[in-house]
Amino acid sequence: MKKKTTFKYAVNTNSLKNISEKEIVQLSKKSGADGIEWGLKGLPDAAKMAAEMKKMTNDAGLEVLGYLNAGKLWKTDEMRQWSEAVSRAGGKMLRVAHPWFGYNFDETLHQRDSYLTLLKRAREGLERLAPMGKEYGLRYVVEMHGGSVAASAPCARQIMEGLDSRYVGVIYDPANTVLEGFLRPRASVEILGEYLAYVHAKNLFYRPSGAYEEGLPKRLAWEHSLSPMDYGMVDYLELFFALKHNGFSGWISLEEFFAGKKDPLHEIVQALRFLKECAVAAPERPQEPFTKFND
Repeated sequence: MKKKTTFKYAVNTNSLKNISEKEIVQLSKKSGADGIEWGLKGLPDAAKMAAEMKKMTNDAGLEVLGYLNAGKLWKTDEMRQWSEAVSRAGGKMLRVAHPWFGYNFDETLHQRDSYLTLLKRAREGLERLAPMGKEYGLRYVVEMHGGSVAASAPCARQIMEGLDSRYVGVIYDPANTVLEGFLRPRASVEILGEYLAYVHAKNLFYRPSGAYEEGLPKRLAWEHSLSPMDYGMVDYLELFFALKHNGFSGWISLEEFFAGKKDPLHEIVQALRFLKECAVAAPERPQEPFTKFND
């Protein structure tokens, strides 16, 4: 019998720039979230901050999903310093920075390294991190993000294939893939497999800006903007079907869509309600009649 999937929900703090850590904890508690994904502000104070964040979170009856904003994964000496700081606070998950290739034409035009070179750099860095993760009891995770070597599920899987998934993993961000790296959520989740650490949840639009890029020939300019969770290009019912069908139980972390809002609590509460509705309504397995594309 297939094990029932369960989900926990966290608030990502990187979009809460103008309130204190104490206020973030209060906001998260009031919203009904289960935990917090904490953004650290720099290596010199990382150990102290991580410990304080963990204590405040646990005192409020919440969990720490993980910590964000660590160093570049291929800089091993720097990563050891981050690992010592976070593990000292009892952290278990640490998002690290992967190599960036180019977010748009202008960036790729000025990129010296080939994509394959950066893939190799990421892979070699992760090969050094995996044993470090065993040493410190940490799982290092990279976020699927446009402009990076992990924009899509196949590329994210490629740089981790064969490494111990207890110590390396991927944050699946379906909204980021709207801009680059999109596959149907079921395909992405199936490809990521054991390397899927958790999910980032936000939503957005991608549309023509109504203007042209500078220079000739004339080229249409595109723009994107954040949207409420239930009013964007990501279908979260489809996302939860993908997670449930593949037996994923774990964290969904809310980020960005509430940045700059006067009442982030309202935004987060509404998003949580919607995501939980999708989690309940989503089917657990493919349904008949099955497609005949490949017969």
